[in-house]
Amino acid sequence: MKLVITNVLILIFVSSNLYGQTWTLEQCVDSAYANNTRIAIAENNQGLAALKYKEVKSYLLPKVSVNGEYKYFIELPYQLMPLSVFGGPDGQFKEAQFGVPHNINANVLLQAPIYSSALMGNINKLETTQNILELEVQKTYDQVYFEISNIYRNAQLLKSQMIFIDATIVNTQRVKNNIELLVAEKLANQNDVKKLELKVSTLQSYYSTLEVRLQQIYNGLQLLTGSNVTFEVEENILMIDLMKYADNGNKDIDIVKLEQEIINIDLKSLKRSKYLPDVGLIMAYGIQGLGYDQSPNEFLNFYPIGYAGVRFSYPLFNGTVTNKKIEQKQVQLENLKLKEGLIQDARQVEIANAILKLENAFNNVELSEQQIELAQSIYIQEEKKHKEGLISINDLLIAQNELIQNQQNYLQRIAEFLASDLVLKKLTNNISNK
Repeated sequence: MKLVITNVLILIFVSSNLYGQTWTLEQCVDSAYANNTRIAIAENNQGLAALKYKEVKSYLLPKVSVNGEYKYFIELPYQLMPLSVFGGPDGQFKEAQFGVPHNINANVLLQAPIYSSALMGNINKLETTQNILELEVQKTYDQVYFEISNIYRNAQLLKSQMIFIDATIVNTQRVKNNIELLVAEKLANQNDVKKLELKVSTLQSYYSTLEVRLQQIYNGLQLLTGSNVTFEVEENILMIDLMKYADNGNKDIDIVKLEQEIINIDLKSLKRSKYLPDVGLIMAYGIQGLGYDQSPNEFLNFYPIGYAGVRFSYPLFNGTVTNKKIEQKQVQLENLKLKEGLIQDARQVEIANAILKLENAFNNVELSEQQIELAQSIYIQEEKKHKEGLISINDLLIAQNELIQNQQNYLQRIAEFLASDLVLKKLTNNISNK
């Protein structure tokens, strides 16, 4: 939309730079992206999830360990020998000690999983968790962009209001000077000068209030951007066209769907664990040393030992624990589906309301533009009438108040339109490129 800008709106506000260099919205956003603590935390969480994924996936790799042991038997272990082996009666035994006092074992052990439903499920869950945290990072970027844009726009609104107030102070001071000349010639009332002095004082006080509020906003903006540089925002609030945004989905819904995917992975792992065993490979190779230290038969001999095999674990009965876990997961899955529908329904209502609010705000801007032009025209005519002595100073001040009010309304409605546009961008997932 091409707006007809009035003379007041194109007034250039020349003043000392109280807040430092001027930053655009894009500069503020870039600084926040680089320095914001919430973004740093979200990205750290994403990095931790990636490290956890690598850790769990490393369990698929073979594990190799070296084991060693030395035992000296003060008393050799006893065994019971059946006497029937030596021709004696059945059911009678004789104790005997076997072995040697010195025992040395050393081996290299290799273990590797072949199949584990729990391990494969954890790997798949962590892949999905990484996707969730990536969406959380994107949401954090969007939220920071949203907050920076709102604060930046509020700062622009105050600066523009200060521009109008400053222009009004200058104009009122000019009228006051003219009245003072007329008073000197006894063509006007001194009371009119006092009224204008009061008006100037009121406007100056309001200007100071706006200046303090602006500094407070700058403090908040500096905190969000994480910048140590003193800066100020651009002066003019730029009106934009009424836009229609494509619906690019919703990150909250995407996260809920991924959470459902995690529950489905858990269900699959639990169901498989009821029928499929955990299987692993095991291999070992080493030496065994046997020694005797009593003369004259001392010896220490080493013998090789090695084996390879497969081991598995299969639960025959675990007290229906697995079935109870499956039932819990099914309830959790149902809740997530209900949550997805709730978010989707609420989102559709929010989008519809946001569109209505945006269109109404756009129409209000057009209407306010016409009102400010009319108020400007009325004030110019009232000022001419006052110079001609046709109206009192009170009538002129009333016209000036109407102009100031319409100026403030115009800026406020532009700010409301831009806020509504930003909300619709957020709801339709068009808020940023991050």
